Amino acid sequence: MTDPLFLCTFLWFAISAAVLYILRRREQRAIQAQVRQIGQLANETNELILFLDYSAPGFKEIDAFLLSDMPGRATVVFTAPEWLVAAKAKKWGRHCVVSASSLNASSSEVSPTRIVTDKYGKYRVFHEVPAFLKLMSRPKNEHQAQAMG
Repeated sequence: MTDPLFLCTFLWFAISAAVLYILRRREQRAIQAQVRQIGQLANETNELILFLDYSAPGFKEIDAFLLSDMPGRATVVFTAPEWLVAAKAKKWGRHCVVSASSLNASSSEVSPTRIVTDKYGKYRVFHEVPAFLKLMSRPKNEHQAQAMG
């Protein structure tokens, strides 16, 4: 006879896995819609999209990365007063700056400061923005030295 505890546990696992799959798929579709809308607003697509709120705790550090020689061009979706968006768009001239207020209201439901990377239509979300930018800004030979050592 089959153990009822095993069946209940297996059923709970299967239902949990299905719910997680549905939630992840819904999140991917929402990100995909945001990326499409940002691409239309910016008239360009970049592999790196930075959602940034000027009141975020790491804003000064993130601002410094955007002002430095960060490798590659990023799209910055900036949540701030319009005068600050305009000022930072001039300062961050290497990057494409889009005001978050021009996006659909549904995009404000998620964490205001995060990075979305787009690799061949697969989106990954990172919430530790300063750490991600620090890692990305390291020279390639430093990455290789750490991997070997």
